[in-house]
Amino acid sequence: MKFLIFNGSLKADAESNTFKVCKMAQLAFEKMGHECEVITMRDLDYEGSTSDVNDELKPHIMKMFKADGVIFATPIWWGNHSCHIQAMLERLDVIYSWAKDNKHQPFYNKVFGTLVSGGGDGFQHIHGVLYSAASNFGFTIPPQCNIESKAQGMDEITQDDDTVNQVKNCTINMVTWAKILKEGNPTVSARHGSVDINENLDEAISWQKLRQAGAVMPYLYSSPEAKYPDPKQDPEFYRKSGVSPAMAGKNIPPDRNQPNIITSINLKAGIGKKPGEKLTPLPGMSPVAWQKYMDASWQGIKQNAAAGDPKAKEKFDQIKQAAKDAGMPIMEGRHGSVDVNED
Repeated sequence: MKFLIFNGSLKADAESNTFKVCKMAQLAFEKMGHECEVITMRDLDYEGSTSDVNDELKPHIMKMFKADGVIFATPIWWGNHSCHIQAMLERLDVIYSWAKDNKHQPFYNKVFGTLVSGGGDGFQHIHGVLYSAASNFGFTIPPQCNIESKAQGMDEITQDDDTVNQVKNCTINMVTWAKILKEGNPTVSARHGSVDINENLDEAISWQKLRQAGAVMPYLYSSPEAKYPDPKQDPEFYRKSGVSPAMAGKNIPPDRNQPNIITSINLKAGIGKKPGEKLTPLPGMSPVAWQKYMDASWQGIKQNAAAGDPKAKEKFDQIKQAAKDAGMPIMEGRHGSVDVNED
């Protein structure tokens, strides 16, 4: 699994107590066989904003969508977290707004922890603020995932039993709960922030009904534009798929186990009618297999759309519109925060 630590220290890594504890946590994750990256925010050229800004911080924010867990690390400054960690909360606001508008929290299946370094009061206040924010962003906060290191000085920190034990508690619990979330995938049925106590709880999407209505259907689709990529440009594709690099440049045949998701919107746009295209319905796919396939695909589409993938956003909008046109609007799991003014 993958974990990210955002180091909000105002000091250079070589002088920072916070960074030292971050490295201890990183080592603990790695000793358990997991990947962990420490991102020192003061080293990045980024903008303080609540908008989606293309700067040096954005690529690291995007990594959160594929991570299994995130830690915000900060020193205590006048009883509060640092300006860098405050900047992180503000930069995540655009994701929070998207999640609320689209009723989907992309961070539901991820864990969150805090790391606070300092010798004065402020630990509980900082943990509380960050936990509240993380909960609203959709993270799960396992128990004892709050590191409090009062030790000062590099040598003292590594020898401090309280710090060492809290690092162990935090990293082991984050890994344990991340595994539970990965296996249980609660985002499929999670319902957060409903404002109607009489609302019907059974809002699972019936992909079979949408299929029968001609709204969302499995097809085998082949196109002369669909070719195997250049192995030099996309070596990861060949590593994961097991396809021989010798296939580069050749047409990709449709896979019955991975059918294309075609909507009534696509059909109206004339998909499958261009020269060289071929669109074949897949009636042999059972209702159970289609439901399972679409449940998994829908979660991936929403996750990628939230991460800014334009193709996923387009497919997300098409499926929603096709379902609405068929008189079966998708109203599943009210992910996101409560808007008290919501109709």
